[in-house]
Amino acid sequence: MAFLNYEYKMKIKYSKPVDKCYFTIKSIPADDFRQRNISYEISINPYVQYSEGVDSFGNIQIIGQEPESHSEFEFVIKGLVETYQVNVQGGVNTGKIGMYKYPYGKCIPGEKIMGFVDELSAETKGLTDEKEKCRFIMNQLYERIRYEKGSTEIETTAEEAFANGKGVCQDYAHIYISLLRTFSIPARYVCGLIVGEGQSHAWVEAVCDGSFIAFDPTHNREITDEYIKLGVGRDATDCAINRGVMWGGGLQTQEIECIVEKYY
Repeated sequence: MAFLNYEYKMKIKYSKPVDKCYFTIKSIPADDFRQRNISYEISINPYVQYSEGVDSFGNIQIIGQEPESHSEFEFVIKGLVETYQVNVQGGVNTGKIGMYKYPYGKCIPGEKIMGFVDELSAETKGLTDEKEKCRFIMNQLYERIRYEKGSTEIETTAEEAFANGKGVCQDYAHIYISLLRTFSIPARYVCGLIVGEGQSHAWVEAVCDGSFIAFDPTHNREITDEYIKLGVGRDATDCAINRGVMWGGGLQTQEIECIVEKYY
């Protein structure tokens, strides 16, 4: 068991004033089998009223609008989460995981990924345990591509990143999901925070023998008590921390600051 203090700050600057905007922010940790949200506070500048709700994936979201003209938008959330060194969520309702079984969005495999699947198929035939199969596929993926910051864009697909042989955590997660689903293992994308990263992070939860088990393909390991889960979905689009619609604004730049500190 550990306690994680976190602060996530997002600041957007616009080259021209934004007349108005609508936004959705998914940055509040929900209670689950391995974490408990103890407290949090939110600051939005310019100040606006907002509401909290839950989307169709169970993610807590902040919904609001800024009706006045503005040239900057800043969101800050600070909080405390208790995490547990547990990596199995039992009792998964198999009737609700259909959305995580099939190719979707950025996780649709192409020629390169399917070629890799053909390579892995012979080596996974002897693996009857789904968790061991997930570990093996993760190990092979980790050996095949390398982490390189700035090598991909937010819209890069799993197939594109795999073909390039490099990417960031979002790409590792998308490729891993694509592979697992091809092997008939339901898998979902997870967006969250991790000690020492300085930015948001992405990993994967796969259904193994009726339980969700979390794997971090970027670091080639199962997750630890240093991870805070913010949201889940079929790919990164479903649980993006920030999404919105604006009128005006011109070009924009985004600055992210993230600190996660652990203590017992």
